[in-house]
Amino acid sequence: MDGSLMNKIMNKDLITILFTPLLFLLIIYPIVALLTNLEVPGVRETLMDGLFWDSVKNTLLAALVAASLCVILSIGFGYCHLFMRNSLLYKAANLMNDLPIALPHTVAGLALLLAFGRTNFGFAGPTGLAFTMIAVVLAMFFVSYPLAARAVASGVDQMDLESIAVARTLGDTPTKAFLRIALPALREALFSGFVLSFARSLSEFAAVIMFGGNVPGSTQVLASYVFTKVEEGEVAMAVTASGFCIFLSLILVVLVGQGRRRRA
Repeated sequence: MDGSLMNKIMNKDLITILFTPLLFLLIIYPIVALLTNLEVPGVRETLMDGLFWDSVKNTLLAALVAASLCVILSIGFGYCHLFMRNSLLYKAANLMNDLPIALPHTVAGLALLLAFGRTNFGFAGPTGLAFTMIAVVLAMFFVSYPLAARAVASGVDQMDLESIAVARTLGDTPTKAFLRIALPALREALFSGFVLSFARSLSEFAAVIMFGGNVPGSTQVLASYVFTKVEEGEVAMAVTASGFCIFLSLILVVLVGQGRRRRA
């Protein structure tokens, strides 16, 4: 009897029993381990380091511009998702939405370097667009855009398409119907896409360092600042900068959660 009861309990809670320790060990524990290694001297030294604040400024500015570009392009994809699903343009755009996610980001950075470097964009400077803040923005945009596009596509799928159909029967062109009816209805999806793209841009390292470089005070971002400090043996400063990244990430997670609740 006791064995049967124990089996029922185990069968009922087996997933929880397995999930809880793995969640703690693989997700929560590394974050806690990092935060518990914060040291006052390291915090003080990092906060007094001008290059740290330069990397914060570069990260926030580039991520803001990249996320804005993501939203602008995702509006175009939303239009195609609504009106042009059978077109070659939509199929190509839909494929390209998934490719940057599957692609190693070092490969993405190299592709951007070859596309916008001095060979093709030498008129823009001795290195083309490479190793400039424009390169940092483009690298962040390349890896973040799929998140915005998927958020907008999901918003389109949840829309009341009947109002679009009515507008079309009343003579609205697809563009007019999209701008007048669909776009206002996609506000929450666009906001979610912006926040997700911004968050992804903040964390990008490989594509940024390949195409934008890691020039302190110029193109260095938070992720590459942490990498540099670890290389220099300044682990306490790297931990402090990482803690700052976690703080920013938590703020963005809260914003994303609020956006999802509003959409629900």
